[in-house]
Amino acid sequence: MKSTNHDQNPEYNFAEVRTADLGELETYRFVVVFARYQDKWLYCRAGNRDTFETAGGHIEPGESTLDAAKRELFEETGAIRFDIRPAFDYSVHIPSESSNGQVFIANIHVLDELPDYEIAEVKLFDAIPDKMRFPMILPVLYEKMQHWLNVQSSGDEIWDVYDSERNHQGRTHRRADPLPEGDYHLVVHVWLQNSRGDFLISQRALSKGYPGMWECTGGSAVAGDDSNATAVREVKEELGLGIEPENGKCVISYIRYDSICDIWLFRQDHDINDVILQENETIGAKCASAGEIREMIRNKEFLDFDYIEDLFGLVNK
Repeated sequence: MKSTNHDQNPEYNFAEVRTADLGELETYRFVVVFARYQDKWLYCRAGNRDTFETAGGHIEPGESTLDAAKRELFEETGAIRFDIRPAFDYSVHIPSESSNGQVFIANIHVLDELPDYEIAEVKLFDAIPDKMRFPMILPVLYEKMQHWLNVQSSGDEIWDVYDSERNHQGRTHRRADPLPEGDYHLVVHVWLQNSRGDFLISQRALSKGYPGMWECTGGSAVAGDDSNATAVREVKEELGLGIEPENGKCVISYIRYDSICDIWLFRQDHDINDVILQENETIGAKCASAGEIREMIRNKEFLDFDYIEDLFGLVNK
């Protein structure tokens, strides 16, 4: 992004950031472009700063949001061949003003030399930089982008709809469509523990949200499936392994902002060589102890679920 009043106004250190579905907001002032290149996130750094940011900036008079996003991506990264599309809207609120913007996702195929603008360098990261510009804004948009990518990866999937008390509402919902407030869908996380106490973990496909990160197996229940059936299906789909339903126990269940999340623990031995990685789902698998997973979390290699320490405590009882 080019220099804006964000840089001079200390109120932006306490900004409130909201996201919205694509096209929900109006009078856009800014565009933000999350760019992927060589299976990593590409960020840029202006010459007068030591912090990194996404490509993006003001929409010029007469520009569409898409035209602005394409221009900013070229000017701030040197991208000359890429695919780009809008993902969602956002707004930033401070006491003195509010402004709306639109967030794009771009897959860069070819980078050229940086144009002669204010950008000093571009750099690849696995997630968001530790030293980032707009630290009150970028993490919120990054998290929303990961959620959006997850939804898009299986957009035609059909869910059963529940209320917060887990009562089926007699309705279904298409994954790619916005879930109305007060509606919930069922999600499972499946932890596979062998007789040595290690967990079988997998690495997310690069086309999904949180690309390349390690995690337990998991996913959303499709219409007609209960929690246990979903756990068995997800392990088969993501790892190619069969698990016995009676070997599992739902050890934690909690409500997230739009889902009911069941945490399953299955105790069953598997040969790691029997794992079959599924295209567009997983790109790696291995066994890891609780201590090794904690270390991966510290290194930002493993998704840090809020319940993990509670789970490890239950496992060790």
